Amino acid sequence: MEELFNKLNIVPKDINLYKTAFSHSSYVNEHKVKNDYERLEFVGDAVLDLVIADYLYNKYRETEGEMTKIRASYVCENANYCYSEGLGLENYILVGNGEKESGLKKAIVADIFEALMGAIYIDLGYATARNTILRIIVPYIED
Repeated sequence: MEELFNKLNIVPKDINLYKTAFSHSSYVNEHKVKNDYERLEFVGDAVLDLVIADYLYNKYRETEGEMTKIRASYVCENANYCYSEGLGLENYILVGNGEKESGLKKAIVADIFEALMGAIYIDLGYATARNTILRIIVPYIED
């Protein structure tokens, strides 16, 4: 994960949060690990929404309805999957044997991005999460 942290330009305080962020429920059940990524995914989803809403509000003069549509297109499963792939997050996902055999589902790869952003927020605070999210997503918006 050190390579990923370097790519994200972060220095984690609690490495266990990041291990949790990459642990699918199938892995947790098979290996009797304490937590899967779902709680971090929940937080990450909210942080992504806030960061992108704030960015759009301050950067553009669109109406509320237009900003809602734009935000939805950059904070959705397809977009999160794209960000996750761009960062190579699929290389860090821990899944159980059944999931390994059937291949990683797109939804899992997308969820991991949200879980990782949740872990960064919990571990390093809002400012670091915000900066990380903007570095990843703004190039897609401005493209």
